[in-house]
Amino acid sequence: MTTPPEISSVNPLANKFDHPDVGRRVKSAAGVPGVLHAMEHVVPNRGVLPLLTMNKPGGFDCPGCAWPEPAPHELSIAEFCENGAKAVAEETTPKRATAEFWAEHSIFDLREKTDHWLGKQGRITQPMFYDRSSGDEHYRPISWEDAIALIASTLKRIEPDEAVFYTSGRTPNEPAYMFQLLARRLGTNNLPDCGNMCHESTGSALSETLGLGKGSVVIEDFHNTDLLISVGQNPGTNHPRALSAFKKLKENGGKILTLNPLPETGLMKFRDPQTVKGALSISEDLTDEYLQVRLDGDRAFFQALNKELIRRDALDHTFLEKFCSGVEETIAHLNSLDDETLLRGCGLAARDIQKAADMVEAADTVVVSWTLGVTQHKNAVYTIREMVNFLLLTGNIGKPGAGTAPLRGHSNVQGDRTMGIWEKMPESFLQAIEDEFGFDVPREDGWDTVDSLRAMRDGKTKFFMSLGGNLVRVASDTSVLEKGMQSNELTVHVSTKPNGSHAWPGEKSLILPVRARTDRDVQKTGLQTVTVEDSAGAIHGSTGKRFANRDLDLKSECDVIGSIGRETFGDDFWQPMIDDYDVIRDHIEATIPGFHDFNRRIQNPGGFLLPNGPRERVFNTSDGKAQLTVNETNVIELPEGYLLMNTVRSHDQYNSTIYGLDDRYRGVRGGRRVVFVNPEDCHARGLRDGDLVDIVSVFDDGERRAPNFRVVEYDTARDCVTTYFPEANVLVPLDSVAEKSNTPASKSVLVRLEPLGVHADDLDK
Repeated sequence: MTTPPEISSVNPLANKFDHPDVGRRVKSAAGVPGVLHAMEHVVPNRGVLPLLTMNKPGGFDCPGCAWPEPAPHELSIAEFCENGAKAVAEETTPKRATAEFWAEHSIFDLREKTDHWLGKQGRITQPMFYDRSSGDEHYRPISWEDAIALIASTLKRIEPDEAVFYTSGRTPNEPAYMFQLLARRLGTNNLPDCGNMCHESTGSALSETLGLGKGSVVIEDFHNTDLLISVGQNPGTNHPRALSAFKKLKENGGKILTLNPLPETGLMKFRDPQTVKGALSISEDLTDEYLQVRLDGDRAFFQALNKELIRRDALDHTFLEKFCSGVEETIAHLNSLDDETLLRGCGLAARDIQKAADMVEAADTVVVSWTLGVTQHKNAVYTIREMVNFLLLTGNIGKPGAGTAPLRGHSNVQGDRTMGIWEKMPESFLQAIEDEFGFDVPREDGWDTVDSLRAMRDGKTKFFMSLGGNLVRVASDTSVLEKGMQSNELTVHVSTKPNGSHAWPGEKSLILPVRARTDRDVQKTGLQTVTVEDSAGAIHGSTGKRFANRDLDLKSECDVIGSIGRETFGDDFWQPMIDDYDVIRDHIEATIPGFHDFNRRIQNPGGFLLPNGPRERVFNTSDGKAQLTVNETNVIELPEGYLLMNTVRSHDQYNSTIYGLDDRYRGVRGGRRVVFVNPEDCHARGLRDGDLVDIVSVFDDGERRAPNFRVVEYDTARDCVTTYFPEANVLVPLDSVAEKSNTPASKSVLVRLEPLGVHADDLDK
């Protein structure tokens, strides 16, 4: 057996080849430069023709974000954004990770590579198998039949709750439904997903207060609202098509109030490349008022705002009396809060609160929109509850142009939850599955993502299967997860390209290559369509039109899951679902409310909307009313020399997929190991732009270190620093989670910067 080298996810030489250049920042999002940058990825990777059908009726849905689709008559010629184009290029690439690639690179070689490098090796061509006991540290080819047989034999042998079934948000509805069916047929509810790590705080807060863990707005509400309050968002990178909707909002007379520790380019200025002005590089302002809140300061801001609106009596008393509970207690609590404490908590001045209140008073309708900048703090659930308090106090739920707008990062993460990918689905769903398929469905709650990782860490799991995704790289406490993943008897990765999780196999490991969203999926009954759910709760079809090359031995996700179920349990309902996805949708219709006449309705251009109680002022809570809540405030007091760390994506990134090494909106090119620091905070610590530092986090169980980051002086909130994930994930302990939701608390992490005595300029000498 090969002796493994000493390798750690925090290798101090990890940025040996990562010395970014920092210079001019692009101050306006999109425009012709965005188009040209996208085409740099698309043209060499044969992605131009697929892009013409993306997000169009009869075409395929973008594998990137879950931004709601415009009405069919409002679709543009190019209904995609820069990052959507990059996502397609990753699928259409002619590059191949063949058997020769895996023979050349051992798992230890793979651990030395970045995910950017791994992703650029191209599509995986055939099933691959690793066996630690063989003494060979390489993946080798395996037939589909033998791979499925190995999975089936393992599932038959282990206890149900020793298995974990993880789902990426790119997974469409049909395979997601089959995946939860596979887990529950085995006898477990261990169904973690990427939603546990991003918007679980949203689901917890909205379910408790409004009776539904989803947003209440549709895309027309963005267009027609009087005021959009954007909290902790970076749409220019994470969902660029939102910028067109925000532009339409401004054209219709609406205003935008932005809360963010960083002034994100996409919310400041926008050049629409599909207009004459945009093509001529003429920028349009989006944000009307930008408030630079401190990290974890959003809750204090909304409490201060709500208190000011109460003082002005700018409340919708009719709405509160008819539709809400907890009104008097909440108002009394807000009035009791200390103004100075709230201002210190949000890092703003009293005049900022007054400006925001003026904007709210002038608006008949308000939408509040947020993303991971809100959801990944320890107190995230309470922050979102306070945002709901604001909307309820002002009557901005359940009317056109108003409501909650949590924007999902992955294209179908919301749909996967609807399909049953959740460790604690309600009894009504579990009973419907039992009635439809005739097997006993487990009732005990399973493990979410963090609990699954804890179980791996503690040696409680034997089987891990990932339907897409790159869990080792997206989860917190990276080194702990790497060791935990290896403790499994069998790990199974359903993937399209190599990624960092493949480098940390269990005793045995399979990589099963599948068709991508752009590929034609032909089964026994012909060309198949899958469906997805966007952030507005709209269901629409996705049909790949691109022929997969003959050098790719691929199966569809539905085929893989159904084949495992058939070989493991021998049930007669798996094969019909593999042969015809209409059969899967018939089962969905029979078990999930809102999917009546499913197969016919997905033929409609634009699909159909699922029921949404808050949109209709119907609240599925204990008393049938929307719940105002009492939320404590707090101010994170920093010890001498410490800062609060925030983690974000770079512009050339989508979750764990690194498309490139540039972030032109922040002036970073050719690297990722940077930390953005307010100039005053730099000077107070004797640092200057270009210094190299280690980032050190401090928790009760000790310190964690991420080495060799270049300091970038940047206009971020005082006492706050920002860096990219997944590089900073190692700084966040697995047990550091948001209260109530168990989401990793990757924001507001207490850190210090330790100078290395080296400047970036010295590295060029």
